[in-house]
Amino acid sequence: MARPRITVRALLPVLGIAVLLLGGLSLWVFVHERTVRSSETPIQRAERQVKEQRGGDWEIRYVEAGSGPALCGYAAPRNRGGATHEPVAFISRLGRVLFADEPLPTEFRDLRQQFCPAFARSPVAPQ
Repeated sequence: MARPRITVRALLPVLGIAVLLLGGLSLWVFVHERTVRSSETPIQRAERQVKEQRGGDWEIRYVEAGSGPALCGYAAPRNRGGATHEPVAFISRLGRVLFADEPLPTEFRDLRQQFCPAFARSPVAPQ
């Protein structure tokens, strides 16, 4: 029995449909992700990013609005057993959070100048 030969002309409609389906799926994922993320406030986004990067026991102590969707602030672990921790400065942007104690001090300084030029250089003590 001879095996039927698959020609390029026979494959073109199938490949065209596959490309259209994958393109539609990609567009749906992109729009759905934007909708979900846009429902998050900038402070909620910063809290989520800090907890993802530093752990669930970290909290935001101080925050300032930056230019655009950026937030600048200070975060530290919650006080446990009377131990206090020095707050760490951070810049929260849509896709990323950057901390001052990471090994990229120049990038942090440049982003702080770009997004939060009036950002407090030391944390404000709660009163």
